[in-house]
Amino acid sequence: MNIKICGLSTKEAVNTAVASGATHLGFILSPSRRQVSPEKVAELTKDIPKTVKKVGVFVNESLDFVKKAIQIAQLDIVQLHGDEDMNYINQLSFPVIKAVRPDQDFRLYKEVILLFDSPQGGSGQTFDWDSISPDKTVSKFFIAGGLTPENVAEAIQHFPNAFGVDVSSGVETAGKKDVVKIKSFIQKASLASSQQLFADFLRITRKLNKFQISPYLMGSLAIDQLGNFFTNPDDIDIQLEKDDFENFSKLTEIMEDLGYQLIDLHEHKFEKGRFHVGFANVETIDSYADIDYHELQQNKQVTKERYWFPNLEQSIKIYQTAIKDSWRAGKPKDQVILNKLIDYQKRNNNER
Repeated sequence: MNIKICGLSTKEAVNTAVASGATHLGFILSPSRRQVSPEKVAELTKDIPKTVKKVGVFVNESLDFVKKAIQIAQLDIVQLHGDEDMNYINQLSFPVIKAVRPDQDFRLYKEVILLFDSPQGGSGQTFDWDSISPDKTVSKFFIAGGLTPENVAEAIQHFPNAFGVDVSSGVETAGKKDVVKIKSFIQKASLASSQQLFADFLRITRKLNKFQISPYLMGSLAIDQLGNFFTNPDDIDIQLEKDDFENFSKLTEIMEDLGYQLIDLHEHKFEKGRFHVGFANVETIDSYADIDYHELQQNKQVTKERYWFPNLEQSIKIYQTAIKDSWRAGKPKDQVILNKLIDYQKRNNNER
């Protein structure tokens, strides 16, 4: 799940958002009480990971101003909140998020990420979520408008195919960004997204179990099952024993029956809306992280599904390997998860 914290203006708020797992940082570059200059954005974001996207928010600005701001602030995405049309957007040749009101015809905008917002953006007011119904023509959209730590989980449940959630005033106190609220918003959004992904993993597992296939849950979604973690998983990472994995035609048939489409044969990846599932051979975990897959723990919960996943110590070994893996290109998220796992292990040891 993409989580965007908007209206940022201080280093403390930026650092808190990044450390807590925000995927997008929004900066208001048009007149507003939250306005910052392009130079200020560059200063605030000079040391953030490249995986965190910098979004500049503009309202009816000239193209020259927007293009100069992109260069100075080193933006990744432009967010437009005014009357900008496709003619304006096409002249940018840059990734765009276009804010739209519930009463607008959002189908006028092509090949952009939509942001469904209340009529007065940044006002902290929600809109009637039932008033919009994004269909298959809208591949990516954010939900904004009146989101808070208290209602973000409900919003994610209401819009299961949302590309992301966006908040500004909902993480403020007395008009200023509140780091406690920022952390809470990101944690609750991450948890809600994780629960959605895990529910679909169980659905996939039930189908696999019918064919006597028992999957192994890996990646950050597996980490979330270990304890009070908030890793904001963005996909479902499933591994299978060699014979099951190599029977890929059968696996494809099973996934298509569940509404998934194969999008990458080489990486064995499937897609259904915003849900992505990747498959791999669990037996390679021995050479990768020196772990015998037979020693992974079986699900002991009340659910009937049969699956396995790494325990705490095994997860630490996997992520210690991952941060050195050149193929993963030093993903900052791997180091963050490893740090959380080690801290969790230390707390458990101290409590014994």
